[in-house]
Amino acid sequence: METTLMPKTVQNGKSFWLLLISIILILSGIYVLFNPITALVASAMIVGVVFILLGVGYLMAFRERKSTMFLALGILDLIIGVLFLSNIGISAFNMPIILGLWILFNGIAEIVMGWEMRSDKNSMWKVFFWGGILGVIFSLFIFAMPVIGTVTITVVIGLYLIIYGILELTRFIKAY
Repeated sequence: METTLMPKTVQNGKSFWLLLISIILILSGIYVLFNPITALVASAMIVGVVFILLGVGYLMAFRERKSTMFLALGILDLIIGVLFLSNIGISAFNMPIILGLWILFNGIAEIVMGWEMRSDKNSMWKVFFWGGILGVIFSLFIFAMPVIGTVTITVVIGLYLIIYGILELTRFIKAY
């Protein structure tokens, strides 16, 4: 009996939605890195829209693959996206903590999925596991220095979005 939370097709990364999520993450990260002034002014709105798109993507992946992790990430991302867009000023002020929590949750989810895949002898477990470790490290960096300013947070977020997007793209490519 299989003990993993994800069906084999999800473990293998064979989902159009994972490709879409990876592209959204990479493009969002590049935008944030190369437009820091604009990102500073509109960071809460940009992040809110990205979270809503990610939430929809994860919920669509859940519809296809019935993975509880996709459902949890989709709901969490939608809630955070709506919160960000409902009050831009408060969201921008609290962005480091909110995003730090999101990155921490995603990192832990990736570690758990990777560990489960390891026990199922899935070759992709290292990508999930080490991507999760990286996410936890990024979140701890944000929590350790929330007062360093939005510019630094923007750089960290941009880098994390790109790296997380590349990891998602790697999972998708390795599946084929």
